[in-house]
Amino acid sequence: MTQTQLSDGLGAFAMVPLEPEGPLLGALREGRLLGRDLAVLWLLINHLDWRTGRAWVSTAELATALGHTRPETVQQSLARLRREVLVARGADKREPCRVFWCVNPLLVAATGGKHRRAMQFQQFQRALE
Repeated sequence: MTQTQLSDGLGAFAMVPLEPEGPLLGALREGRLLGRDLAVLWLLINHLDWRTGRAWVSTAELATALGHTRPETVQQSLARLRREVLVARGADKREPCRVFWCVNPLLVAATGGKHRRAMQFQQFQRALE
């Protein structure tokens, strides 16, 4: 994101708490996550629909955004993020073949008040099952 985009208000913004003993920094410090995994997480946050808590993006789209020609590298990153319970994969009830990604609501400061945050947390919990 360029300085012009930031000053024009065109950039996406998400607060990500990086507590010294939090799950994200702990996983990075202990080598359970790679820098590439963090880039995938940031891309998911960038694609996140803050009203629903869902990111409708494919691994191929994420790979293209990262400059990779093979989506397998993104799939490996997503698997590590899922193991750390930072993201979850959900399926649309009406069309189960359509999948989306949820970012752990405890990782990002969601907007919309306590009721919307509760809904996003419940959705994330269901996606983990």
